[in-house]
Amino acid sequence: MIRDFVPKTSYEKEALIKSFFLFFLTIEILLGAIFFLVYKIEMADLKEKIFLEMKNYSYTFKGEKFRVEVAPARVYGNKFYELIETSGGLGIAIPIPGSKEDALLIYYPWYKFEFDRNTIAFKTFLMFVLTSLFSLLISFIFALYSINPLRKALRIIEEVTRDIVHDINTPLMTLKVNLKLLRKKYEDEEIERAELALKQLEDLKENLRPLVSKRELSIEEIDLKKLIETELFSLSRLYPDVRIEARLERVILKADREAVGRILGNVLSNAFKHNAGDWVRVELTRKSLTVENPSREIKNPHMLFERYYRESSRGMGLGLSIVKRLCEELGWKVKAFYSEGVFSIEITFR
Repeated sequence: MIRDFVPKTSYEKEALIKSFFLFFLTIEILLGAIFFLVYKIEMADLKEKIFLEMKNYSYTFKGEKFRVEVAPARVYGNKFYELIETSGGLGIAIPIPGSKEDALLIYYPWYKFEFDRNTIAFKTFLMFVLTSLFSLLISFIFALYSINPLRKALRIIEEVTRDIVHDINTPLMTLKVNLKLLRKKYEDEEIERAELALKQLEDLKENLRPLVSKRELSIEEIDLKKLIETELFSLSRLYPDVRIEARLERVILKADREAVGRILGNVLSNAFKHNAGDWVRVELTRKSLTVENPSREIKNPHMLFERYYRESSRGMGLGLSIVKRLCEELGWKVKAFYSEGVFSIEITFR
């Protein structure tokens, strides 16, 4: 049950963090203002209490809490029975019967007052900390609750995607069968293009499949150069105006063939689909694969691997997120770069 409340996607995590800090900081600002006023009120009450106790003390002079000194009355401006600050502490001056020159100064020493003030400050701060811990919990609960609409929206998207994957199988199979029948009768270029378009639809369906089910990786030896050449040949027929610059070493890797095929299909097809020029550059070495193409400005290259993130109206924002997930499963690393009108994807093998 707890897992249901745990954010599953980067969007949910981002929304949770932002909502949490928004709630928490708002509550903390209010708490800070409240406890500052509480501290001020407590200090005013402390001074009032000391004043009343000194006033009562002036009638009996019993106890050792206060100090008493004789001082010139003019020093205090003949302000009797008022709380004043002296060098010794908080005090009051009272008149001496029969004397106009002198007065008695009753005062509460500063070190005792500082102790009382520190005690009030500590108690206030302790209450603030305890209340802040409670506000931390409340803020987290509110944040979890606030991301529910986002979570529901993402769940609806995934459910719709599952339905699409399920429903698209029948028309795809119909197209495939009929194209095979046409291929036996005709050898037209239009049929070949239709077959390539059908392959793109099937690749799109495979990109949606991880939302429906997961599969175990089947490790085998793969000729990466051959797979890239096959994919580039298909794309060159769909995009005849795009020039391909390929520098490919022969690289044999142990990996899952389907996963590698989907990685290559997504990365290479993106280079053609989102091309802002007339060339695609592919370089394969024993350590890495780099795919480059002219591109319009990309503001957040690192965000391209997030599910559903798009910087244009084309696509569903799934291709590169699937590339990243599959690369992680294979133990590979993938990075995206944009510089001076050129976008590049680099995949490092192990």
